[in-house]
Amino acid sequence: MYSEKSLKKLVKLMKEHGKMLAEIPVEDIKMAISKGNRKIGRVMNVSLPPLLSCANCSGCSKLCYDIKACLQYPDTVIDARMRNFAILQKDREEYFRRINDAISRRRLHKFFRWHVAGDIIDADYFARMVEIARRHPDFKFWTYTKNYAVVNEWVDKNGRDALPANLSVMFSEWRGMPMDNPHGFPEFRVVFKDETPPAGFYCPGNCDVCKEINRGCIAGETTYCNEH
Repeated sequence: MYSEKSLKKLVKLMKEHGKMLAEIPVEDIKMAISKGNRKIGRVMNVSLPPLLSCANCSGCSKLCYDIKACLQYPDTVIDARMRNFAILQKDREEYFRRINDAISRRRLHKFFRWHVAGDIIDADYFARMVEIARRHPDFKFWTYTKNYAVVNEWVDKNGRDALPANLSVMFSEWRGMPMDNPHGFPEFRVVFKDETPPAGFYCPGNCDVCKEINRGCIAGETTYCNEH
């Protein structure tokens, strides 16, 4: 569990990095779009900084997995998260254009995860995620969010059936955090050591496994993992 002092230190580090990037033209900032990693497998992904991009993280910030990575590897992890955040803040069109172009160049393993770290920023951001899924029907996209209100408002306006079938939106549950899920989105839950596992698909910890069997988050299925 992270102390308030550690969290404040991290926010200060990220903001200092952001100030440095603010002086650099957007075209000179390299975006960090990963082709995959050891944990999630061969899955393209993009991330934003924890805390700064998360609208509803008060309940989970002290146990956030990405905060651990940021504190351990600030020169690489914070740098990558903040470069993406800087591009998004300077030129939102450019941010999504680069993501779309990277997806267009992908020939194999057509899977994309939004936000290994970070979350949906606002309604416009989510609408652009939906549009990218529509442009690439041969890809499977998925995301986890605690910004429930943004997704609920989009569905209230457009209808659940308007979401592309290739975009799985998982409502990320956290113990003690109220979740408003009137549209019945599948949920992803961390099961703590003193809890009984719920009904649902158990996350094996590597997205490549679920890709092979078309299960879990990729298929839009309520899923859980154990605290780790």
